[in-house]
Amino acid sequence: MDGTGMTTISIVGAGNLARGLATRAVAAGYEVQLLIRDPSKGEKLVAELGTAVRVSPLDGGAAGDLVALAIPYAAVDRVMSTLGDLTGKTVIDATNPINETFTGLVTEPGASGAEHIAALAPNANVVKAFNTLFAGNVVAGKKNGLPLDVMIAGDDETAKAAVADFVDKTGFRVIDTGPLATAATLEGLAWMHMQLQFTRGTNFQSAIAIVD
Repeated sequence: MDGTGMTTISIVGAGNLARGLATRAVAAGYEVQLLIRDPSKGEKLVAELGTAVRVSPLDGGAAGDLVALAIPYAAVDRVMSTLGDLTGKTVIDATNPINETFTGLVTEPGASGAEHIAALAPNANVVKAFNTLFAGNVVAGKKNGLPLDVMIAGDDETAKAAVADFVDKTGFRVIDTGPLATAATLEGLAWMHMQLQFTRGTNFQSAIAIVD
């Protein structure tokens, strides 16, 4: 909680996914802190979403108990070294470790980017979430009038419950896929979904859903 009594989420990044998460968070009543290397890049988003959003430099300290990584995976090592002490924080990893040629993942088979992030922040609890959704769908919050599925994975049950609560409050449906090791599968699923955009011509507008 911050001084206003509202719950704060810290979002690292200023791109399309950061915009999507911030949009949904503000709509759900959250205060949003954008942590950005160049804070001026966040001013447009502040103008769009209002006073519930504020901008801080990367090394300004995360105000929220939830810290969402909405950055390219290639920037993870640099950004994590800048964020400082994340002890006790729940880190939402929305990244995908796609290689430069877009032909596969940079991680070794069976390993995940989420587990690498967990190693970089051993005193935080990492939960994989939002990586299987395209940013435009996150901004919209729904697809064809239906809630979008957010697949999550994590080892700490309290942290996973906190992320699930955020997912639910922001209008998505939670699909718990198990421990953090499952993130390797979620990252592979996201890569496959990206490839289908080119073969199916869906222009990054499609969504993965579990039909019960």
